[in-house]
Amino acid sequence: MSVVHFPILMYHQIMPEDHPHFKKHIAVSPDNLKKQISFLLDEGWKIITIEEYFNYPVGSRPKKVAALTFDDITKNFVEYAVPVLNELKVKANVFPIQNMTFNLPFHNLKPEGVPALTEEDIVQLDQQGFAIGSHGQSHRNFHKIPIEEAIKEMHESKEWLEGLLGKTIQTICFPIGGIDSDLALAAENLGYTIGISTFKGSLQILDSDKMALRRVNIKNDTLGNKLVSSVSAFYGFRRFLSRPFRAKYKLSERHPSVLGKM
Repeated sequence: MSVVHFPILMYHQIMPEDHPHFKKHIAVSPDNLKKQISFLLDEGWKIITIEEYFNYPVGSRPKKVAALTFDDITKNFVEYAVPVLNELKVKANVFPIQNMTFNLPFHNLKPEGVPALTEEDIVQLDQQGFAIGSHGQSHRNFHKIPIEEAIKEMHESKEWLEGLLGKTIQTICFPIGGIDSDLALAAENLGYTIGISTFKGSLQILDSDKMALRRVNIKNDTLGNKLVSSVSAFYGFRRFLSRPFRAKYKLSERHPSVLGKM
């Protein structure tokens, strides 16, 4: 079993604390984003994208590296996060919601305060070096909808981004963390090679869980010693041990609609 210490930080909305739609459980201010990333860089961490990490041959992957991921990105990301990331010369993995861009229904997010990205915005982010990945079409929990619909969302969102950017999309971030063994296999069959979950922790089992990589949930107050603890191997080990008992979704489980047909 190949276990590595590779913290993947999970962000959502970036906006000032005085923004009318700032929510502490899901938003981080640009100032604190800068403090968090600057702290990691000062502590000797190198920030790379997840795809860059896996492009290194097995056995020669760098140590003390971390990745930044931003789910449900909107215009707020372009306005508030990109200037910080460019100033610090780091790139991130970003996951737009397809239906948000086309003004179609999306779920599990209040539309207030989440102005949609345009296709031009997404192209520009790609050209700046951000790694674009799929986050589905409607932001529904794939584990809770018929698997045929989940597969359709994974397929069509991948095709959309590939047509838009002219490159292969390797990574899928499962909305709401909904994942199971059938979804992971379906994603691989569609051509995804990396899957991002909401399982907590900084230790990755690369030979079995590459389709359900763990992340460190970052909040506005994750600063200083709290940030050190969150990205530590000890925290990752503790989460690794507790995961089988605490995880809301499990990679070992089958999809409910598949079980219903057995």
